[in-house]
Amino acid sequence: MTTTMLPASILPGLLEVSLRSQQDIPALFERLGIDVDIVGRSDRFISLSQLDELLFSAFMESGDPLFGLRVGADNHYGNLDLLGNLMATAETLGAGLNTLFQYKDLLVPYLEFNLDIDAGRARLAVETGSPEMRFTGSRIHNDLVLATMVAIGRSLLASDMPLEQVLFLHPQPDVDELACYREFFQCALQFSAGVNAIVFPESVLHAPLPRAFPKYNERLKRSADQVMSGLSRAGGVTGKVLLRIQGMLGVGDITIETVAASLAMSPRTLQRRLQEEGTRFAALRDQVKHRHACEAMVSRDCDLSALAQQLGFSDIANFYHAFKRWQGCAPGEYRRQHSKP
Repeated sequence: MTTTMLPASILPGLLEVSLRSQQDIPALFERLGIDVDIVGRSDRFISLSQLDELLFSAFMESGDPLFGLRVGADNHYGNLDLLGNLMATAETLGAGLNTLFQYKDLLVPYLEFNLDIDAGRARLAVETGSPEMRFTGSRIHNDLVLATMVAIGRSLLASDMPLEQVLFLHPQPDVDELACYREFFQCALQFSAGVNAIVFPESVLHAPLPRAFPKYNERLKRSADQVMSGLSRAGGVTGKVLLRIQGMLGVGDITIETVAASLAMSPRTLQRRLQEEGTRFAALRDQVKHRHACEAMVSRDCDLSALAQQLGFSDIANFYHAFKRWQGCAPGEYRRQHSKP
C-alpha cells in the first residue's frame, strides 16, 4: 500500500465514524499503534494503512447497509478541519472546489476528483487512486463519499444544492433502502453506473458562498501549505520502513535494529522519527505481517505453518494468537469468509 501520510487532525472525524459503528476504540488504537495524544494535531501523522484499517473496521462492524449514507448525510464543512474552512472562505462554490482539488491530500489523498462541464451541466466524479485499500471497494464507501459531497455542498452554500442526478458504482439496493437514497438526494439516481458522481447545473459553481473571507482564506492557504510540506516529509521515513519490512519477510528476524541499519540510522533515531509521525516500529511491522497474512490466506492452498514461519513466528500457535489480535477472528474463520477456489 502507498505510504502517503495524513495529518492526525483528521482523527476526530474518523473517531466519530468509528464510534457510530460501536467499535472498541482504545483497543483499535492500540492495535494500530496510534497514540491518542496525537489526535487533532496537524503536526503529527497517521499512515494510509492505519486509515484503511480504521475505516474498514468501522464499515465491517456497523452491520448497517445504509451506514455510509447516514454518516455522509450528517457531514458539514466544519468536520473537514482546515480543508473545510478553506473551502468555506472561498468566494464561490467553484473556487471552493478548486481548493478541494489543490489540497485534497490533507484529508483524502486516496481519492481523485474530476469536474467536467458540458451543455450547462457539471459532473463531479470521484475515483479511488489507491485501489488496494479495502474500505474503498464497498457500497458503504460509495455512499459515504457521495452523500458527503452533497452534504458539504449544502453546508457551504447554507442552502439546498440543486442536483440533477447522482451516479453510483454499486447495484441498486432494495426498495426500502432506495427510499432513503431518494429522500436524501432528491434527484434522479443511477446505479451500476461505472462511476461515483454527482451532476448539477453549471450555474451552481458561480454561486457566492456566504462565509467568503478572502484575507482569511489566504492565511488558511499558508497554513495548509505548511501541513502539506509536513506530509511530504512524514511520508519519507514511514514509507521507507514499511518497504524495508516488506522486503525482509521470510529472510530473518525483523527488528528495529536491522531496519534502522538498512536506513543508515541508529535504532533510537528511527524510533524518534516514527514517534514524530505518530506511529511505532512494532505497529508498522504488525501492519505488514497482517496485510501479508490476509493476502496469502485468500488462496485455499495456503500452508498456514509455512506462512507462520515466513512471518517470523516460532510456531503456528503464536501466529494464530497474533492474527486473532490483528483481525478479530481466527485464521480458519477468515479463510472461510474470504478464500477463493
